[in-house]
Amino acid sequence: MGTFKQTPVATEPETNDTHTVLKPERIASILNEMQELLVLIGVRIDAEGPLYNSLLVRLNETTQQLYLDELNPLDVQESLNIGDIVHVYASLRGIAIRFVMTIENILFENGHALYVGTYPNKISYLQRRDIFRVPLPRYERRSVTLRHERSDLELTARLIDLSIKGFCVGVLDGAINSRLLQTHFRYFNMDLPELRAPLSGQATLVNLRPSVHSGIIAAGFSIIQSDPQTERALMRAALYYQREARKKAD
Repeated sequence: MGTFKQTPVATEPETNDTHTVLKPERIASILNEMQELLVLIGVRIDAEGPLYNSLLVRLNETTQQLYLDELNPLDVQESLNIGDIVHVYASLRGIAIRFVMTIENILFENGHALYVGTYPNKISYLQRRDIFRVPLPRYERRSVTLRHERSDLELTARLIDLSIKGFCVGVLDGAINSRLLQTHFRYFNMDLPELRAPLSGQATLVNLRPSVHSGIIAAGFSIIQSDPQTERALMRAALYYQREARKKAD
C-alpha cells in the first residue's frame, strides 16, 4: 500500500475556449456524475504525451478525494509516483471537461493500482464543438489513408483516437517529420462504426508526440472546414467507442 505525503496543488492553464467551474459543490456534482455514468477517462502524464484510459472508480466525499483506476496499458505504471501531476480528460453529456490532479497516494486493491488525489479546485469545460478525443480500443484496427498535398508522401495509418474536430494516427518513427507540421493532408478511406460511407476531407498536421508503443509516433490532425455531416458522423463513432468502453468496464 502506498504512503501519503503532502503535494503541491495542481493547476490547469486557462484558454480562451473554456468555461471554468470553481464552486466546490458544482465540482463535486460533476465528479459524482462521472462516477455514476462510468464515464471513460483519459489521462496524460505529460500534457503533450500519450493518452491512457482510466475510470473514476470511487469518491470519498468526507475527505474530498477521488480514486482513479490503474491506467491502460499497464506498462505505464512504472512511471507514475506519488507527487506526480496528471492531466485528466473526459466527455460528459457531449461536453469535454478537463482538470489536473496530483497523485497523493497509490493504493493496491485486488491486484490493481488506484491513484488517489484531492478533488480539483477547478474544472474546465471546453466548448461543446471541441469534444474530447475518444481512444479506439486495441482490438479495433481502423485505418485512414493520408496524402500530403504538396509532396508525393502517401501512407495508410492506424487510428489511435478521434473527435468531431480531428483524429490521431500511429505512424512509424520517421514516416512523418516535424517539417510537415501545420501543412495540409487529404484523408480518405476512414471507415468507422455506425457510418454509412467512409469519410474523406482535408486535415492539418498539428502535432507529433511519443506513442505508448516503441517505434511509433502519434500524429494529430485537425480537420479543415469540417461540415455538420462529418461532425455528426464522427460524433456517432466517438459515442460508439465510449459505449463499448463502458460495457467492458461493467
